[in-house]
Amino acid sequence: MTCKMRFEIIGPGLARQVREGVDDSGQPFRYEGKTIYARVRDKGRRTWKTTETDTPKDARKWLLKWKREKWMLANGIEPEGVTLQRQRVTVAEIVDAYTQADCPTKKNQPKKLQTIQDEKGRLRPVRAFFGDTPGAGLTLHDCDKYRDWRKDGKFVTTFKVRGHSQTRKTKGGNRAVDLELQSLSNALTLAVRRGLLKVNPLVGRGRYTCAEDVRHCREVAPSPEGLQAITGWLRAGNETTDADLTQFLAYTGLRIGEALPLKSDKVNLGEGLVNVQREKRGVNPWVAITPELETLLREMMARATGELLFPSPFDASRPRDASAFRRRLNAATKVLKLPHVTPHGLRSYYVTQARQSGLTDAEIAMLIGDRTGPAIIAHTYGDLRQDHLLAQARLIRHKVASTEDAPHASRKASPMSPQNTRVSHVESTRV
Repeated sequence: MTCKMRFEIIGPGLARQVREGVDDSGQPFRYEGKTIYARVRDKGRRTWKTTETDTPKDARKWLLKWKREKWMLANGIEPEGVTLQRQRVTVAEIVDAYTQADCPTKKNQPKKLQTIQDEKGRLRPVRAFFGDTPGAGLTLHDCDKYRDWRKDGKFVTTFKVRGHSQTRKTKGGNRAVDLELQSLSNALTLAVRRGLLKVNPLVGRGRYTCAEDVRHCREVAPSPEGLQAITGWLRAGNETTDADLTQFLAYTGLRIGEALPLKSDKVNLGEGLVNVQREKRGVNPWVAITPELETLLREMMARATGELLFPSPFDASRPRDASAFRRRLNAATKVLKLPHVTPHGLRSYYVTQARQSGLTDAEIAMLIGDRTGPAIIAHTYGDLRQDHLLAQARLIRHKVASTEDAPHASRKASPMSPQNTRVSHVESTRV
């Protein structure tokens, strides 16, 4: 059986669908549909669009309506149907479309898998709260309501622990709320680009987080005595893997996500390097092995029973869970009555030790693989301990050289001139 389809014109811009061919018995046949189609332009291409009517009078009205809507859009006037559709698009639909597109950026650039997973996780409470709320109707007051809802711990999350599902109410502070609303704003921006919304209603939203209240990683870094106490407490409790991970992060400056996947074949004791895969498009894919780190690595490799440096206690083929390690660090600091310590604080510990050892901020930035450079060392990680500052302050000298000690010095030079500065430095070295 052969069949061809064509449109037979019945009027200006109108046609009916006709099928012609030969059936299995060799007899010709012709079938003319009753539904009328209109010739329109869709996305720059001319095509036939059904009017869903068989009355030419009604079909001409539909064709006239579509032509008028096209003219309105070309002149910046939205048809009523488009406006109503935009008003009905819910936040849930907008969030779903954003997550299905893998959370694209404004320039439609791809994101890393971990970034996508983090953003999808932040959008779960957003979707639970706003849900069926129309996206076009969002206001800044709704953001305040969302903040109060998160602070009250009304979001219930579901997760699995060793294969068993559990539920728990979670709270969100100002920092978490800002990140979640920023993800919502990103989803709304995509909706605007796709024509689902006219404008992003959250453009210009302020932040609930105050810069003065943000706790930087340098504020959660232990002292050398605190690090020793934490690792000693963990080893005394037979938590060897957590103690090894604590010292490893402090001796390498790695992020916890960079350290957990490491295997023993990445350790090159002969060249004194540990090969790592940096996160956040980091630079310098290696870590120098210091004497303390070498001792730790040799002890770890002597106890190793698998490829992973930090295996899970429940499955040796999988790395240690980051959240579980954070909980053990928190428990250690509470028992030892030490200030709060985080895995990223151990990265700051490495930076502090490097600065006090005389390395420049540019060198430290390269060693920890941060592509931002020396600026972030001084702004975020930079810290000097009180004992080091006190020792450095005691090196300061204030004795001013006399003219007899420096007869060749110019009498016209000011007290702050370079000549006097050099003389004072020489005098300081004599003292």
